[in-house]
Amino acid sequence: MKCTFVLVQASLDWTDPFSQIRERRAKLSRVLIISEKPTAAKRIAEALSQQESLSEVKKGRVSYYEFKRGKDTLIVAYALGHLYDLRQIEKGWTYPRLETEWVPKYEVVKKATATKPIIRLIKKLAKDADEFVVATDYDIEGSLIGYLTVKYACGADPANAKRMIFSSLTTKDLENAYENMSLTLEFPIIEAGQVRHEVDWLYGINLTRALTLAIKSTAGWFKIVSTGRVQGPALAFVAKREQEINLFVPVPFWTIKAIGSHDGIEIELEYSRKRIDTKKEADTIGSELQGKQAHVDSIEKKKSTQKPPVPFNLSGLQAESYRHFGFKPSRTLVLAQKLYLDALISYPRTNSQKIPASVDVKEILHGLSGFKQYGFLAKRVLDDGMLIPVQGKKDDPAHPAIHPTGVKPPRRLTPSEKKVFDLIVRRFITLFGKPSVKESRRADVRCNTHLFHVRGLKVVKQGWMAFYQPYATTNEKEFPPIERGDSIQLTSVHVTGKQTSPVPRYNPSSLLKALERENLGTKATRSRIADSVKSRGYVLNDRFELSTLGYALFETLERYVPEVLSAELTRHLEKQMESIQEGDTDREQVLVDAKRELLRILERFRVMEAAIGTTLVRGLRRYWTEKQEIGPCPTCNVGTLNIISSSKTGKRFLGCSNYKEGKCEQTYSLPQSGKISPLDKMCPHCGYQMIKITSRRRAWETCINWTECPGRRDDLAELEKRRNSYARRKTGGKSK
Repeated sequence: MKCTFVLVQASLDWTDPFSQIRERRAKLSRVLIISEKPTAAKRIAEALSQQESLSEVKKGRVSYYEFKRGKDTLIVAYALGHLYDLRQIEKGWTYPRLETEWVPKYEVVKKATATKPIIRLIKKLAKDADEFVVATDYDIEGSLIGYLTVKYACGADPANAKRMIFSSLTTKDLENAYENMSLTLEFPIIEAGQVRHEVDWLYGINLTRALTLAIKSTAGWFKIVSTGRVQGPALAFVAKREQEINLFVPVPFWTIKAIGSHDGIEIELEYSRKRIDTKKEADTIGSELQGKQAHVDSIEKKKSTQKPPVPFNLSGLQAESYRHFGFKPSRTLVLAQKLYLDALISYPRTNSQKIPASVDVKEILHGLSGFKQYGFLAKRVLDDGMLIPVQGKKDDPAHPAIHPTGVKPPRRLTPSEKKVFDLIVRRFITLFGKPSVKESRRADVRCNTHLFHVRGLKVVKQGWMAFYQPYATTNEKEFPPIERGDSIQLTSVHVTGKQTSPVPRYNPSSLLKALERENLGTKATRSRIADSVKSRGYVLNDRFELSTLGYALFETLERYVPEVLSAELTRHLEKQMESIQEGDTDREQVLVDAKRELLRILERFRVMEAAIGTTLVRGLRRYWTEKQEIGPCPTCNVGTLNIISSSKTGKRFLGCSNYKEGKCEQTYSLPQSGKISPLDKMCPHCGYQMIKITSRRRAWETCINWTECPGRRDDLAELEKRRNSYARRKTGGKSK
């Protein structure tokens, strides 16, 4: 079989390396290829076998693929992400614990039982294998998964394993990756991946145990309160933003807008001073302008050009997806990963904003021209002939920017997958568009000593914007038909009082951007960190409003162990891990430094454990109280509505806190499943407090009066539908 290799290990004899390789390959007959996921394994097998002699061999709940390629028998097996995880060597649920070992994941994570038969199968297949090829994702996590699988599951020396490198799961890319595989694994990246897991384990396990045991020793509760190397700084971003908002003192100001008339056409006029500091001055200006006549003093016209937006890297895709669809960054990553596994897009975990020459953009556009919804746009670009995409500044040596492959979907995409795919495809086609041209006009309109502006904006040439609909915003505003010297009668003048606003709270997208800006975490982990801040109960909703628990944890860490919240400490560790990847330092030294710093933090923590526990317990009590309170009772207007569980039936309902005093017996029914949280708004139908019910499948809003509210019939109908569906499943399809 003919093989061409692009990377050769330095230790090989360079006098005639390919003769040695050919000699080794002639003796080999069974090649075990390790992929990262089942879908990827199937695509690799189909691509390399060209579906000739391909068979899927099932072994219980798992399977592998086997086929002939030339003289060789190729076997493609899959992992399920990480098959191995870190476990402490020293026994005991205490701290510090600094020594770890890699063990099968099912020994550490109870829910990871699916990894056990996979490890067993790979061990069996490895016994008869002559050669091992890693075909996992080409990034830190994928490289580490491949290395650990070869070392522990296959029981082979990773130094002898080879590497397939690809950025998409198309047949062309996979064949090229196999024919030009690297003769060695990427050990600097693997070392960086190992140390990242080890350092994250050290900080996460030890600090979480320290916090949890501080609570236990103070109040006797076993309540896990977690933090970690990146989670701590992320919490600090949210908490400091909340402090900034709480300390913000709004400053009143006034604005003036006028409506004028010219030849029967109504015209909006914008006062030249954006803010007027006193009401007295604003009222004086308003009275001076009322009913007066203004004149067009000058008209200025400007043209501006705007280049197409740059290609998507992961954070760019996540930000745009959140802006247009409201998808959290973690959800966008999951959807993009599914599209990648279907060979529809290139590898999504990339920092690159560049489409290199190695990407055949013409072939991709020809592929897209076969799509009903993109054919016209792709053909326009091809007919134009200018197939040079716009490039961004950021680069990634491992993968290009995210782009479509031109392959048609092998299955019906879900609505959410369609949205992300559409965004990626249109962004790619947009890269070949011409600059858009906009014309802005501004008229200066004077009334005595006062100056107004009339503005208009028109898109003269759409250029790339025609390709990027509906995601391109034009903000067009029609300029009225006025000329210099025209008179405008001021028909009304509005003086409006306003207040300055604080900076907005973080949301999942903006927190991810903050982590990226501060170089904390990786492109693959940042979205999980943003999600964890919410899932731990440290924030209340998608606006990332700090909860009492989040505030208690932040206050505790800031007072006693501020290093845990330090972006500088985490950034220093990130730089050290990057140095490993670049070959400038070694894993052992980074681990020694990380352990030394962690021990220093834990020693100070243990001295102040009682004070830390007291602060956390106080915050937990406030947090649990707030979780049960929905809002004021609308009947007595004195008590508070609390979520109460009946001791007899176990069902929950809302009851007034004045019930025990015999002052109010108001109750409200509640849905019996899902998390309930109060909303800061009233029902538009009946005026009662709104609540949000969040279950694993969906979230919906209703009011506390939902069983009687005339506008909530749809909620009741949906609940009845779900009850009937559940009843049918329980009775084998027979409705009760």
